[in-house]
Order: sequence, then structure tokens, then C-alpha cells
Amino acid sequence: MLGQKKFFWLYPILLWLAFFPTCYIFVFFFILFSYWIKPLIIICFLPISIVIYYSIFILFLLLFAKLILIIINLIHIPKEGIFHINLHDKDFWFFMLRRRIKWFVLKIYNYFPLPWAKILALKTFNIKIPYNTSVLDSFIDSDFIEIGNNTILGEGSIVMSSIVIGDLLLVKRVVLHDGSTIGAFSVIAPGTIVEERAILGMGSFTNINQRLEKNSIYYGRPAKRWKKTDNSFICNKK
Repeated sequence: MLGQKKFFWLYPILLWLAFFPTCYIFVFFFILFSYWIKPLIIICFLPISIVIYYSIFILFLLLFAKLILIIINLIHIPKEGIFHINLHDKDFWFFMLRRRIKWFVLKIYNYFPLPWAKILALKTFNIKIPYNTSVLDSFIDSDFIEIGNNTILGEGSIVMSSIVIGDLLLVKRVVLHDGSTIGAFSVIAPGTIVEERAILGMGSFTNINQRLEKNSIYYGRPAKRWKKTDNSFICNKK
């Protein structure tokens, strides 16, 4: 997308902001413990220390990214709509600025071994997503996404709240209600609403502004309803 390379300067700034306090903490505790513990013992615990300080680093990264985003949102409030792909368009410019910050942080969090870390980052970026959501290796856009409880996102699935159409950028809220299931390698288009316990089949994609009715199975490209299910009975049965 136009303008991605123009925001590369953000990445070293974010890395420096997170790296500096992490190094300060490392040096402080290394000097502190070196008075009572032999250097050889410290080296033996080096692998555990690396994991701990890496965790501290990504937490600082998330913190500073959130602070920067708060300042950006005070200057220009995020909004849905159709924008021209032009850096002279204020809406598009701020959209790209927020998107590149979030993309960079989420890219780093994807390498963290614990699955809840990605959800923590998404929640920090104001994505409504509970911890009982199964995200696996799915891609979730960084704005205007609402995900309900016990939602399952299959491996390789994509949930998009923005899409480029010609020289225009469309941003529209996506809502996945409680108990909905998105199949592996499926694509959710902007504006899609998936009602309670609706299922989108593997490899399918939705149209823009499509609504998947509750207790129904959809599949196809684009997705069409196949049949109603008895999910409501199953979920309510004790």
C-alpha cells in the first residue's frame, strides 16, 4: 500500500524506546546480584534471563506503542469510511501511521511462544477480543474489530476491517458474535457481521457488508448459506 516505506522511521524509534529501559533493568540487576552471586552461576541462568528480559522488552514495546497511539488518536480520531489513497489525505495518513505502529508490534508478538500474548497486544490496541478466543495463526486487522466469547478463528484465516479498492481505502467495522466459527484459510471482508454460532466453511470468503445469520453454515466464494443448524439447542442443553 502507498506510504508504507515512508513510516519505516517509526520502527527504530519504538525499538529504542523499549530497548533503553530494558537494558537499564538488566544492568541494574546484574550489578546488584554480582555482589552475592558468582559470575559463573549468573552465566548458568543466562537462558532464563534472556526469556525474562525479552518479555520485559516486548512489554515496554507495547507500552510505548500504546502511549504513542493515544497521542495520535487525540490529534486525529480513528474513523470508518472511504478514503483516497493519498498521503495528502489526512484520514489516510493517520490511518497508515496507526496501522504501521500496530503492525510492527503485532509482528514481534507473533514470535512470542505463549498464545495469549497476541491477544494482549490486540486488546491493548482497542480490539474487542476475549482471552477465550482461539486465534491460532490467523491474521486480525488492527482497527474496528469486535470478537465475542468462544469464537474460533481457524488456521490461516483473515479478518479484515480495511481493504483497498482501486485508489480508495474502505474501512468498516467487523463483528464476530459469541460462538461463531471461521474456518481455516477463510477471509472475512470489511463490514461483515457474523451472528451467534454461525459457521463459515474452510477456504471461503464473505462479501463486503455481508451478514451471516445465526445458527447457520456458510461456505463458498463468496459465501452462501448452506443450511441452518441446531447449535442453539446444543449450546443451551445441559
